[in-house]
Amino acid sequence: MIDPPDMIRLGPDPRPWIEQVAEVHARREQPAELLAALSVGLQHALGHILFTVLVFDNAAGQMRRIFSTRPDINPVGGSKPITDSPWMRQVLIGGRPYIGRSRQDLEEVFFDHEQLWAIGCESVLNMPVLWAGAVLGSLNLLHRAAWYDEQDIPTARVFAQLALPALRT
Repeated sequence: MIDPPDMIRLGPDPRPWIEQVAEVHARREQPAELLAALSVGLQHALGHILFTVLVFDNAAGQMRRIFSTRPDINPVGGSKPITDSPWMRQVLIGGRPYIGRSRQDLEEVFFDHEQLWAIGCESVLNMPVLWAGAVLGSLNLLHRAAWYDEQDIPTARVFAQLALPALRT
């Protein structure tokens, strides 16, 4: 059954932002330009207060941050240990997106949840970046409470796959 038009959540058309991100792939200043273009595109397509990109290094047992819109609280180069948590099993092992809709969800997943709350973040969409059956990293969008839902996943997935070259360099 198709939802009536007034029941469908219509956001901005992400295609111009996807096209812009695709064009940035050809520029020389990589991966910095690509990661910045992803941030702008995702801001327009889905919105975020904080956007970070993590690369997973299973051999070292850690996740390393390669991009952040708020380096004052989430600096580039910062790392987190890979643990055996439900979030890790879902996103890192399973390659499935995670949506947290509330302060409680953030508290259960992030050790730095109080810093996130302090800048107004109370929801999250973590979108894994996949290549050849393996999760290379994740795009992490944080916003006000209940901001993200399942309808955002297809758009986030396209942006995540456009991020692939940045995670492979």
